Amino acid sequence: MTASAHFPQRYLPLLFALPQLLALLLFFYWPALQAAWWSLHLVPPFGGQETYVGLANYRRLLQDPALLDSLRATLVFSLGGTLLAMGLGLVLAACLELRLRGRRLWRNLLVWPYAVSGATLGVIFQALASPAIGPLAWLNQVLPDSWAPQTEPWQAMALLIVGYAWCQMPFTFLMFVASLQAVPDDYLAAAALDGATSWQRLRDIQLPLIRPYLAFVFVIGLLDSLANSFGLVDTLTQGGPGDSTQILAYKIYRDGVVGLDLAGSSALSMLLLLLVVALSLLQCWGLARRCTRLGGSHGRT
Repeated sequence: MTASAHFPQRYLPLLFALPQLLALLLFFYWPALQAAWWSLHLVPPFGGQETYVGLANYRRLLQDPALLDSLRATLVFSLGGTLLAMGLGLVLAACLELRLRGRRLWRNLLVWPYAVSGATLGVIFQALASPAIGPLAWLNQVLPDSWAPQTEPWQAMALLIVGYAWCQMPFTFLMFVASLQAVPDDYLAAAALDGATSWQRLRDIQLPLIRPYLAFVFVIGLLDSLANSFGLVDTLTQGGPGDSTQILAYKIYRDGVVGLDLAGSSALSMLLLLLVVALSLLQCWGLARRCTRLGGSHGRT
C-alpha cells in the first residue's frame, strides 16, 4: 500500500508548483514558441514589421556552407567529448571495484567537479592552455610554435573535448559505479574461482551486463553536449580559431546576437531542437524495446 499526500484545498498543489511552472513558461516555452514564429518570418533586427516567408529561412540555412562546417565540428565535439568522458568514468569506476583503501573519499572527490559550471571551467582551461604560462608551455621551448591552441584548429578542438569530458566525467562515473555495483557478486565470485583476472571479469562479465547503461550514458552525453556546451565554448575558444570549434549551439548565438540574423538563428535553433527530440525519442525507443524483451523473457520462464 502506497501513501499519498492529501491537501485540504484542491488547488494548493498547483500553487506550490506555480513558481516552477512560471519559470518553464518564461524561460523555455515562450522562447521556443517565439523562435518557431521567427523561423517562419523575416525579422528586422531593430524592430519593425515582420514578413511571413514560410520555409525560406530553412532553405537559406541549408544552403549555407557554414552550416556543414558547424555540423562537422558538432559531430567531432559531441562524439569525442562523450566517448572520452565515458572512458574516464568507466576506468575510475572500475578502479573503485578493486576495493582500494579510501575509495569512499575518492568517490566523493571525483564527483565534486560536476558542481563547476562549463563557463567557469572554460576560464580555468584557458589559463591552463596558455602557450606562455600553461603546463604545456615547455613544448614551445623544445619545438617553437608546437603548442598554440589559439591558432591551431585541431588543438583547439582537442582542448574543447578534454574540457567537456572533464565536465561530464563525474556524471558518467556515478552512473558506472551504480551499474557495476548492480552486477551480482555470485557471477564475479564464480569467475574468480575459475581463475579470471580483474580485467577478464570486467571484459567478459561486467561490461556485457551494463551494456544498457553504456547506451543510456552515451545518449545523455550527446544530448548534454548539444544543449549545455555554450558556456564552455564561449569562454574557452569563442568558436575559433576561425570557425573550427563553432558548434551548433554557438553558431545560433553568433548568428543571432552578433550577426543580428534573428530569423536564421531561430531556424537553426529549431533544427537543433528537432535533433535533440530525435535523440530523446531514440533513447525512449531503446529503453522500451529492452523492457519488452525483458518482460518476454520473464514470461517464458
